[in-house]
This record gives sequence, structure tokens and C-alpha cells, in this order.
Amino acid sequence: MKPSQFALKGFLKGAVILLALSGLLFWIARQTQFLECVSNSLTGIRYLIVVKDVSFKRGDIVSIKNHDVAHVQEQDFAKRILGLPGDKILREGNTIHIGNAILTLLKETKERHPLTSLTVKVVPERFVFVAGDHPRSFDSRYEEFGLVPIAKIWGRAIWQYQ
Repeated sequence: MKPSQFALKGFLKGAVILLALSGLLFWIARQTQFLECVSNSLTGIRYLIVVKDVSFKRGDIVSIKNHDVAHVQEQDFAKRILGLPGDKILREGNTIHIGNAILTLLKETKERHPLTSLTVKVVPERFVFVAGDHPRSFDSRYEEFGLVPIAKIWGRAIWQYQ
């Protein structure tokens, strides 16, 4: 084999490897998300790595995209799943019970917007009940936020950092 053929073969092999690695990195970039938690919603969590995935269970932290809510400019949310389809939601006084969680209800946001407690009694199919860890979290316990359609869940957190 001539040196020029050997060099060409080596170049082509390197180009194929580089192309494959570029494709893999592009795929990883499209399937993951690095989030900075800018609110106090999740206690002790500042950063998350979220992988595009719709398989989740109670207690998982998820990234929610394009969920229109009152009192909040368009943004993505990171919340913990507390209720799955079929779970009962019980209101007692100024608390809501779902699964093993007991959440206190507030009358208004910190900006003084009134809040209405969720009136749904059972989480319907294709929806989940999400909440933050912080007692003042704006989440599914309020009609203004509501239950989240599963279709709006972008992915599940696989790593968290303070």
C-alpha cells in the first residue's frame, strides 16, 4: 500500500469516528437538560440534570415545559411528583392530603395574588399532582397552577446539586 493510500485510509477512519462521536454528543445534548433552580421550590437543590424521559414514579423530580399557569411568566418548572393518576386528593381545613404528603394551603402568593385551593378530588388519567418542597411553593395544590398533563413533563432529574 502506498503511503498516500495509507494516509487517506487513516484520515477516513478518523473522520468516521469524529462524525460518530459528534452524532452521539448531539443526541446526548438533545436528550438532557441542565437546570438551575432559581426559586426555593425544591429545598437544598440548586442545579439539576434532567434526562428526557416520561417514566417516573412518586417522589421523582421532573422538568415541566409549557405549563400555562396564572401569576407566572412563561417558564419551565422543576417539581416533585406527589400524585399519580387515580390518587385521591383530600382537603381538610387549610391542608391538602395526597399520598403520604400533607401540604398547607396559602391564601395568597407573596405578590398578594389570591390563591384558590384545588377542587379536584382524584388525579385523572394523563395527569399528575406536583409540588415543591418549600411550604410557599406555587404548585398543584392551587387551581391557578393545577394538575400537570403528563404530556407537559419533559423529563426526570437524574442528578441534583446544592
